[in-house]
Amino acid sequence: MKTGNSVYKIPQGKLLKVKLTWDETTQVIHVVQLYGDFFIHPETSLELIEQALRSVLLEADLIAQAVSKVVETYEIQLFGITPEGIAQGILLCIGEKTV
Repeated sequence: MKTGNSVYKIPQGKLLKVKLTWDETTQVIHVVQLYGDFFIHPETSLELIEQALRSVLLEADLIAQAVSKVVETYEIQLFGITPEGIAQGILLCIGEKTV
């Protein structure tokens, strides 16, 4: 397992900080922690997003889709953060830049 951290300012949004543990061989997320100065409602739903990202392949589209699915399913409101921004923040942890 490999670990990484990133700090990403979402365009027209807030600051996202990410702690990531992933399998370098399979390029699959093991654990991800999201924090920063963004808002999410209900606040407890952040854990749902983090759980949904476990075992997701480290690809921007797949990460954004996983976040979007949880947001839609649980009617989560995101303020200052987007599924695409979360994907970007995660990929920065492994040294990839998608923007």
